[in-house]
Amino acid sequence: SQYRHKDPLRSLCPIFAVLFFLLVYQSFRPAEYDQFIGQNFDYSGVSYTGKVINRESLQGSVVVVNFWATYCPFCLEDIEHLKELQQELRHNDFKILGISSDTRESLNNFFQARETLPWPSLYGSDAASLGKTYKVSTIPRVMLLDRDGTIIAVARGINDIKSRLLEMVYNG
Repeated sequence: SQYRHKDPLRSLCPIFAVLFFLLVYQSFRPAEYDQFIGQNFDYSGVSYTGKVINRESLQGSVVVVNFWATYCPFCLEDIEHLKELQQELRHNDFKILGISSDTRESLNNFFQARETLPWPSLYGSDAASLGKTYKVSTIPRVMLLDRDGTIIAVARGINDIKSRLLEMVYNG
């Protein structure tokens, strides 16, 4: 009787083929938040500092909308990058709008230890409704709006859209 030794790699080929297919499929599938690209970002609310913020108040500027929370270390890191960008672009038509999932009390405690952010931040029910509308299930999340308030890009963090942002600010 003849015994044939089966090649172990040959038996793994179908598994590799399935994994390869899934990888390719994932890369062509749109991200869960791409559905908002091309839509107007519609919002209004009162910021942490008491300023009324709405579409008209930011119209004419390139805007980064930053969904964040005080308990999110990645968000706080992203905020440092946003502060640098704001400093770099302070003379241009560029604005940032924060959307914090924190309560007023949490923000009060947070800003006692740090300076208040140099841009308006919506919070509480205003922020919660925006998070729900734009299906923000993880933070940080950033949206890039053109000067007309249209959502141009959505990403996990500012570094993912920074080059696009700079191009829009400097080149229209």
